Amino acid sequence: MRKVVHICWSLGFGGIETMLTNIANEQVKLGAEVSVIIINDVVEYSLIRSFDSKVKVFCLQRKPSSFNFFALLQMNHLLLKMNPDIVHLHSARIYPLIFFKQKYEICVTLHALPTGLIKRTNVIFRMAKRLLGMKEIPSNVFHINKIKRVFAISDAVKVELKNKYNINSTVIHNGVKTSIFKKRNAKFPAELFRMVQVGRLVHVKKGQDLLIQAVAKLKGKVAVDFIGTGTSEQYLKQLAKNMQTESSVHFLGDCTQDFIYKHLSDYDLFVHPSRWEGFGLTVAEAMSAKVPVLVSSGQGPAEITCGDKYGWVFKNDNVEDLINQIEYIRTNYCEALQKAELAHTYVKDRYDVSITAQTYLKFYDE
Repeated sequence: MRKVVHICWSLGFGGIETMLTNIANEQVKLGAEVSVIIINDVVEYSLIRSFDSKVKVFCLQRKPSSFNFFALLQMNHLLLKMNPDIVHLHSARIYPLIFFKQKYEICVTLHALPTGLIKRTNVIFRMAKRLLGMKEIPSNVFHINKIKRVFAISDAVKVELKNKYNINSTVIHNGVKTSIFKKRNAKFPAELFRMVQVGRLVHVKKGQDLLIQAVAKLKGKVAVDFIGTGTSEQYLKQLAKNMQTESSVHFLGDCTQDFIYKHLSDYDLFVHPSRWEGFGLTVAEAMSAKVPVLVSSGQGPAEITCGDKYGWVFKNDNVEDLINQIEYIRTNYCEALQKAELAHTYVKDRYDVSITAQTYLKFYDE
């Protein structure tokens, strides 16, 4: 029996966390002994409860960004005690915190497009930058060059890793529980066309501001619900107010996975307007619910839809094209329903979490 330990920083609502719970549960079903270590005290307990009873979960409750040597000792004590065959990291930045690296087979999954430095700059240079008020670009590839096996969640991530950092990686797509989603009926929209976007409210990356602008231009015809929270929440609410779209733009906050499983199918269109995205798990979820999808070009989400084969694509960061695509889908909904049916079959065959879990176990054996 393989002993696998997954280590992540936190377990809140998000693509990484949803994927991790699903994969851990599937790996247990496939006969692995699975444990999950959550370092920080950012924990959504509804997700903890969604783990299979056979998955051992350890919460170290470290304050984010703090130096907590006790949590560090606790994590390494757990690893020594469990003596796993595989230590699977869900952030490369965790790697330096593992004491006896030679004892374990360590791999990492990069869950977003790579950014930042692989190595720290020297102390003097870092102090000089702080004195000058310069901020260091956050890195999700710190020490990734030292990890034996690197997994990328999409071809887009794999290509960026190779081009920017000369790091070879293996693509294993994130998976969703396709069977659990309530399916949308093959019905035409009501007079008001209802759209939804699921993800962290970080407009610079996720592009929610583009969607609010589109709603303002199509005022009276469409409405959108945003599911999620984030640093841009107040900015986006003010933008909706300034553009007089408050009655058409709704912020639902964080919703449980169970809510999303049951209610994604209530909508006429799922829009993912990201400017910068490595994969886009929620796109695969919408396809699982037979909801037509519209995504931005040149990113991981367009990889999931195979361009416009299983969804629609608008030009990245282009509000006018976003508006045109929404209007086209709204007025050609028979075509949208047909495409959603094909997308459901495709995502079930390619992105189901059972396939993801099996693929990881195969590479663990290597």
